[in-house]
Amino acid sequence: MVNGMMQAWVGLISVAAAVAVAVFVGLTLRRRGNDDPDDVPIANVHHANSSPVFRRLRRRYRSLIGVEVVALSVVGISAVGLTMRPFGERTDERDVRNRDVMLCLDVSGSMIDLDEEILSSFATLAAGLDGERIGLTIFNGSAVSVFPLTDDADYIASTLAEAAVAIVENKQLFVEGTSEGGSSLIGDGLASCVLRFDRLDEPRSRSIIFATDNMRAGSPIMTLDEAGRFAGDRDIRLYALAARHTPSFASDELAEVAGSTDGAVFQMTDQTAVGSVITEVEQMEARRMDVPADRIADDRPTAWIAWCLAGLGGLAFASWRLRR
Repeated sequence: MVNGMMQAWVGLISVAAAVAVAVFVGLTLRRRGNDDPDDVPIANVHHANSSPVFRRLRRRYRSLIGVEVVALSVVGISAVGLTMRPFGERTDERDVRNRDVMLCLDVSGSMIDLDEEILSSFATLAAGLDGERIGLTIFNGSAVSVFPLTDDADYIASTLAEAAVAIVENKQLFVEGTSEGGSSLIGDGLASCVLRFDRLDEPRSRSIIFATDNMRAGSPIMTLDEAGRFAGDRDIRLYALAARHTPSFASDELAEVAGSTDGAVFQMTDQTAVGSVITEVEQMEARRMDVPADRIADDRPTAWIAWCLAGLGGLAFASWRLRR
């Protein structure tokens, strides 16, 4: 603010000085043209002064001199303006919206035949999401993070494609670490996916895409219902993809748990299941983060440069006319 005021005062003083110089030069030229005591007397000069041609040439000469004075003043004022580094400020309002989507895949024995299809579906789903952070967690008796939440679209696409191949060509290597503690612990798997979310202090929109047949085989620490409440307490929506062989009672339980988080369940027998999940997630209201506006100051010399070029153009034109 202080720098701006100083620049304004310097500019006003510079303009006033330039105007004063221009007026002084103009008056001096006029006075010398009318009566200069140092002029050498010439006989019969009054005849030349009374000549229309001479008067026209004298007016032209004085006009061009005046143009030169004005042009020099403009160039001088512009130079002063440029030395003050004129700048302007603008406000950049940022509207940041964020979604976190965790892909949660059941890799138990009853699901393994569908895992390739589901992973390919996940790749399709990830391609349909724009700007979200996406992660992938697989589970059976225990959960393993294939990759954490990230917004690196190329990495997400390549990793999901590699996973779809690995689940077929080298299943045991892909699911390594998921058999610890039992088998088909659905509630524990969901709870583990809930725990994969970070930055919980930020108002982000969070959801889990949960692919399972909900066929529990072991004794979990947390039931599916408890895991659903755990997700709801953290404001995480659950979108369940039920495998085509999922019994109706298991599918109903998934629907109830997903509904308790304002999510939904989709059957893999439906060819539009993945598209429906994408639509649901995209329609979730991404919460607006309160990001302070940026105040950006940048140099704006364009106007002064234009005036300086105009002054130089006027000076060049007047000089050229005077030489003719």
